[in-house]
Amino acid sequence: MNNISRFLIAFVLCIVYALLQALAFRWLVAFPFLQLMLDGVVNALFFIGLDFLLWKVVKYGNFETLEVYQRFINYTALGFLTITIWTGLSYASSFLVFGRENLGEATRMLPLKAFIAFLIYLLMVQFSRMWLFKAGTPQPIIDEETEEDLSKPDDIGTDEIQLLERIVVRTGQKINVVKVAEIVYFQAEGDYVRIFTDSDKFLKEETMKYFQLHLPESQFVRVHRSYLVNIVKILRIELYEKQNQQLTLSNGDKIKISASGYKRLRERLSL
Repeated sequence: MNNISRFLIAFVLCIVYALLQALAFRWLVAFPFLQLMLDGVVNALFFIGLDFLLWKVVKYGNFETLEVYQRFINYTALGFLTITIWTGLSYASSFLVFGRENLGEATRMLPLKAFIAFLIYLLMVQFSRMWLFKAGTPQPIIDEETEEDLSKPDDIGTDEIQLLERIVVRTGQKINVVKVAEIVYFQAEGDYVRIFTDSDKFLKEETMKYFQLHLPESQFVRVHRSYLVNIVKILRIELYEKQNQQLTLSNGDKIKISASGYKRLRERLSL
């Protein structure tokens, strides 16, 4: 999604929220409808900013790998903080939108605004979790890589490389030790790499190049710019949409591989 599309979506959301808020409050306070609309636009902009911060916290806080009670505590604390900040910003903006002389009237809207903030926070969390789940599920990727993209880095001598036997991942207050042999595949996510096992997944702040360099070349193959696969965990290789290939892995995930990645995989498997 490009920046223009994001801007248009944000603009439409602001207008829709402002309209709904103005309709909700026109029976509670005596402010003009257009003034209530302006207040709604300002409040919607606050929500968009907080939603961006919330997405970052949920994504990089790795909440979904925590125990249920830890997740509940974190989301509750985050919700309290989000609602408090948004309600405070809304109150402060009332000085500009309604004027100091009408601040008492504007204050009557705060309890209902706090309740609206609570409902929107629940939606924000749900959408953030849905996007994270979608990001953690392999999707078809169209672009092709060159052989150089998938090849093992050769700027470090092999005698200097120490192969990994286990990977340490911090999840909240817990430290997980993942054995390399248990890993099904790695998926690149910006400056992070998501590690998938047969029963779990973890987010590690590292690069794919690092893992490609420090994992056994006979066991792990870079089948795509975004995927590094443990060949022991491959169940099937099948044709997908004409000339594309798809891997079915031991944890049930299916990932698409590029033409150059398929070539390297065939060489590794001696097919």
